[in-house]
Amino acid sequence: MSDPRDELESAPAPPEEEAPTVTEDDLAGAAADDSAAAEAVGTSEADASAADDAPQGRPGADGDDFDDEREPARPEDVAAVGEEFIGGLLEAMGLEAEVSSSIEGESAFVDVAGDGLGILIGRRGQTLDALQEVARTAVQRRLRSRIRLLVDVEGYRARRRKSLADYAKAMAQRAKERGTEIELEPMTAYERKIVHDAVAEIDGASSFSEGAEPYRKVVVRGE
Repeated sequence: MSDPRDELESAPAPPEEEAPTVTEDDLAGAAADDSAAAEAVGTSEADASAADDAPQGRPGADGDDFDDEREPARPEDVAAVGEEFIGGLLEAMGLEAEVSSSIEGESAFVDVAGDGLGILIGRRGQTLDALQEVARTAVQRRLRSRIRLLVDVEGYRARRRKSLADYAKAMAQRAKERGTEIELEPMTAYERKIVHDAVAEIDGASSFSEGAEPYRKVVVRGE
Protein backbone atom coordinates (compact mmCIF):
# COMPACT_ATOMS: atom_id res chain seq x y z
CA MET A 1 0.00 0.00 0.00
CA SER A 2 1.39 3.41 -0.91
CA ASP A 3 2.19 6.00 1.70
CA PRO A 4 -0.58 8.66 1.67
CA ARG A 5 2.17 11.24 1.99
CA ASP A 6 3.07 10.43 -1.61
CA GLU A 7 -0.40 11.54 -2.66
CA LEU A 8 -0.68 14.74 -0.63
CA GLU A 9 -2.95 17.29 -2.28
CA SER A 10 -3.98 20.81 -1.41
CA ALA A 11 -7.61 21.50 -0.67
CA PRO A 12 -9.61 24.36 -2.15
CA ALA A 13 -9.93 27.27 0.24
CA PRO A 14 -12.95 27.20 2.56
CA PRO A 15 -15.80 29.63 1.81
CA GLU A 16 -15.35 33.13 3.18
CA GLU A 17 -17.51 36.19 3.66
CA GLU A 18 -16.12 39.19 1.82
CA ALA A 19 -16.56 42.58 3.47
CA PRO A 20 -14.74 45.90 3.90
CA THR A 21 -12.66 46.00 7.04
CA VAL A 22 -11.01 48.19 9.63
CA THR A 23 -7.64 47.54 11.25
CA GLU A 24 -6.73 46.90 14.87
CA ASP A 25 -5.13 50.34 14.89
CA ASP A 26 -8.49 51.82 13.85
CA LEU A 27 -10.15 50.07 16.78
CA ALA A 28 -7.49 51.24 19.20
CA GLY A 29 -7.81 54.77 17.85
CA ALA A 30 -11.57 54.73 18.32
CA ALA A 31 -11.10 53.43 21.85
CA ALA A 32 -8.71 56.30 22.56
CA ASP A 33 -11.33 58.77 21.32
CA ASP A 34 -13.81 57.50 23.92
CA SER A 35 -12.83 58.60 27.45
CA ALA A 36 -14.12 55.48 29.21
CA ALA A 37 -12.53 53.26 26.59
CA ALA A 38 -9.23 55.11 26.77
CA GLU A 39 -9.13 54.73 30.54
CA ALA A 40 -9.88 51.01 30.23
CA VAL A 41 -7.53 50.18 27.40
CA GLY A 42 -4.55 52.41 28.15
CA THR A 43 -1.53 52.48 25.90
CA SER A 44 0.93 50.05 27.49
CA GLU A 45 1.78 46.87 25.61
CA ALA A 46 2.61 45.30 28.95
CA ASP A 47 -0.95 45.90 30.11
CA ALA A 48 -2.34 44.44 26.92
CA SER A 49 -0.19 41.32 27.23
CA ALA A 50 -1.66 40.68 30.67
CA ALA A 51 -4.99 39.65 29.12
CA ASP A 52 -6.10 36.25 30.39
CA ASP A 53 -6.30 34.26 27.15
CA ALA A 54 -6.29 30.76 28.57
CA PRO A 55 -9.82 30.48 30.04
CA GLN A 56 -11.35 32.26 27.05
CA GLY A 57 -9.88 30.06 24.35
CA ARG A 58 -9.56 33.02 22.01
CA PRO A 59 -8.64 32.03 18.45
CA GLY A 60 -4.87 31.87 18.13
CA ALA A 61 -4.17 32.69 21.78
CA ASP A 62 -1.13 31.11 23.40
CA GLY A 63 -2.22 31.90 26.94
CA ASP A 64 1.14 33.42 27.95
CA ASP A 65 1.85 36.36 30.23
CA PHE A 66 -1.26 36.46 32.36
CA ASP A 67 -1.74 36.61 36.12
CA ASP A 68 -3.18 33.25 37.12
CA GLU A 69 -3.68 34.41 40.72
CA ARG A 70 -6.53 36.83 40.04
CA GLU A 71 -10.06 35.86 40.98
CA PRO A 72 -12.52 35.52 38.09
CA ALA A 73 -15.01 38.35 37.69
CA ARG A 74 -18.72 37.73 37.95
CA PRO A 75 -20.09 37.07 34.44
CA GLU A 76 -22.86 39.60 35.11
CA ASP A 77 -20.24 42.31 35.64
CA VAL A 78 -18.27 41.23 32.57
CA ALA A 79 -21.41 41.33 30.42
CA ALA A 80 -22.43 44.78 31.64
CA VAL A 81 -18.99 46.36 31.27
CA GLY A 82 -18.43 44.64 27.93
CA GLU A 83 -21.73 45.88 26.53
CA GLU A 84 -20.98 49.42 27.72
CA PHE A 85 -17.47 49.36 26.26
CA ILE A 86 -18.49 48.00 22.85
CA GLY A 87 -21.35 50.49 22.64
CA GLY A 88 -19.00 53.40 23.35
CA LEU A 89 -16.43 52.10 20.91
CA LEU A 90 -18.93 51.81 18.07
CA GLU A 91 -20.27 55.28 18.82
CA ALA A 92 -16.72 56.65 18.64
CA MET A 93 -16.37 54.95 15.25
CA GLY A 94 -19.60 56.51 14.01
CA LEU A 95 -21.34 53.14 13.59
CA GLU A 96 -24.99 52.54 14.41
CA ALA A 97 -25.68 49.14 15.92
CA GLU A 98 -27.66 47.40 18.62
CA VAL A 99 -25.43 45.99 21.35
CA SER A 100 -26.71 43.37 23.77
CA SER A 101 -25.16 40.99 26.26
CA SER A 102 -25.99 37.60 27.71
CA ILE A 103 -24.54 35.00 30.06
CA GLU A 104 -23.98 31.28 29.64
CA GLY A 105 -22.47 29.55 32.62
CA GLU A 106 -19.33 31.44 33.60
CA SER A 107 -18.95 33.18 30.23
CA ALA A 108 -20.28 36.56 29.08
CA PHE A 109 -21.31 37.26 25.49
CA VAL A 110 -21.69 40.59 23.72
CA ASP A 111 -23.59 40.57 20.43
CA VAL A 112 -23.60 43.40 17.91
CA ALA A 113 -26.46 43.61 15.40
CA GLY A 114 -27.25 46.07 12.64
CA ASP A 115 -26.91 46.81 8.94
CA GLY A 116 -23.62 46.97 7.07
CA LEU A 117 -21.44 45.78 9.93
CA GLY A 118 -19.24 43.54 7.83
CA ILE A 119 -16.52 46.14 8.37
CA LEU A 120 -16.29 44.87 11.97
CA ILE A 121 -15.82 41.27 10.83
CA GLY A 122 -13.09 41.51 8.22
CA ARG A 123 -11.48 38.72 6.24
CA ARG A 124 -11.97 35.40 8.03
CA GLY A 125 -13.06 37.29 11.14
CA GLN A 126 -9.68 38.92 11.72
CA THR A 127 -11.17 42.33 12.55
CA LEU A 128 -13.72 40.69 14.84
CA ASP A 129 -10.89 38.91 16.66
CA ALA A 130 -9.14 42.27 17.10
CA LEU A 131 -12.37 43.86 18.36
CA GLN A 132 -12.78 41.06 20.87
CA GLU A 133 -9.20 41.42 22.09
CA VAL A 134 -9.57 45.19 22.57
CA ALA A 135 -12.84 44.62 24.47
CA ARG A 136 -11.41 41.84 26.62
CA THR A 137 -8.36 43.88 27.54
CA ALA A 138 -10.54 46.88 28.45
CA VAL A 139 -13.02 44.89 30.53
CA GLN A 140 -10.28 42.98 32.30
CA ARG A 141 -8.40 46.12 33.24
CA ARG A 142 -11.54 47.81 34.49
CA LEU A 143 -12.62 44.84 36.64
CA ARG A 144 -9.05 43.83 37.55
CA SER A 145 -10.08 40.17 37.35
CA ARG A 146 -9.88 37.21 35.04
CA ILE A 147 -12.74 37.21 32.56
CA ARG A 148 -14.44 35.09 29.93
CA LEU A 149 -15.85 37.26 27.16
CA LEU A 150 -16.85 36.47 23.59
CA VAL A 151 -17.83 39.19 21.11
CA ASP A 152 -19.82 38.43 17.96
CA VAL A 153 -21.11 40.58 15.11
CA GLU A 154 -24.21 39.66 13.10
CA GLY A 155 -23.89 36.01 14.16
CA TYR A 156 -20.64 35.62 12.21
CA ARG A 157 -19.00 33.13 14.56
CA ALA A 158 -21.90 30.68 14.38
CA ARG A 159 -21.98 30.91 10.57
CA ARG A 160 -18.21 30.53 10.31
CA ARG A 161 -18.25 27.52 12.59
CA LYS A 162 -20.90 25.80 10.48
CA SER A 163 -19.24 26.58 7.15
CA LEU A 164 -15.86 25.35 8.41
CA ALA A 165 -17.38 22.17 9.82
CA ASP A 166 -19.19 21.43 6.54
CA TYR A 167 -15.99 22.12 4.59
CA ALA A 168 -13.93 19.87 6.87
CA LYS A 169 -16.39 17.01 6.51
CA ALA A 170 -16.33 17.36 2.72
CA MET A 171 -12.52 17.23 2.72
CA ALA A 172 -12.60 14.21 5.03
CA GLN A 173 -14.95 12.38 2.66
CA ARG A 174 -12.69 13.23 -0.28
CA ALA A 175 -9.58 12.01 1.55
CA LYS A 176 -11.38 8.82 2.57
CA GLU A 177 -12.59 8.07 -0.96
CA ARG A 178 -9.17 8.74 -2.52
CA GLY A 179 -7.09 7.20 0.24
CA THR A 180 -4.90 10.28 0.36
CA GLU A 181 -3.98 13.23 2.56
CA ILE A 182 -5.38 16.68 1.93
CA GLU A 183 -3.56 19.73 3.20
CA LEU A 184 -5.78 22.63 4.23
CA GLU A 185 -4.76 26.26 4.25
CA PRO A 186 -3.31 27.85 7.44
CA MET A 187 -5.91 28.52 10.11
CA THR A 188 -6.10 29.91 13.63
CA ALA A 189 -6.10 27.54 16.60
CA TYR A 190 -9.84 28.12 17.01
CA GLU A 191 -10.53 27.20 13.39
CA ARG A 192 -8.29 24.13 13.54
CA LYS A 193 -10.21 22.90 16.56
CA ILE A 194 -13.47 23.17 14.58
CA VAL A 195 -11.91 21.21 11.70
CA HIS A 196 -10.53 18.46 13.95
CA ASP A 197 -13.90 18.03 15.68
CA ALA A 198 -15.73 17.83 12.35
CA VAL A 199 -13.29 15.33 10.81
CA ALA A 200 -13.59 13.14 13.91
CA GLU A 201 -17.25 12.60 13.00
CA ILE A 202 -16.29 10.91 9.70
CA ASP A 203 -15.44 7.21 9.94
CA GLY A 204 -12.32 6.34 7.96
CA ALA A 205 -10.75 9.81 8.24
CA SER A 206 -8.48 11.53 10.71
CA SER A 207 -6.64 14.84 10.98
CA PHE A 208 -3.56 16.38 12.52
CA SER A 209 -1.89 19.79 12.58
CA GLU A 210 1.58 20.63 11.36
CA GLY A 211 3.73 23.70 10.88
CA ALA A 212 4.42 26.76 13.01
CA GLU A 213 2.20 29.78 13.63
CA PRO A 214 0.96 31.73 11.79
CA TYR A 215 1.19 29.12 9.00
CA ARG A 216 0.10 26.10 11.05
CA LYS A 217 -2.40 24.03 9.09
CA VAL A 218 -4.53 20.89 9.28
CA VAL A 219 -3.88 17.80 7.19
CA VAL A 220 -6.87 15.49 6.65
CA ARG A 221 -6.00 11.83 6.12
CA GLY A 222 -8.09 9.12 4.51
CA GLU A 223 -7.62 5.73 6.14
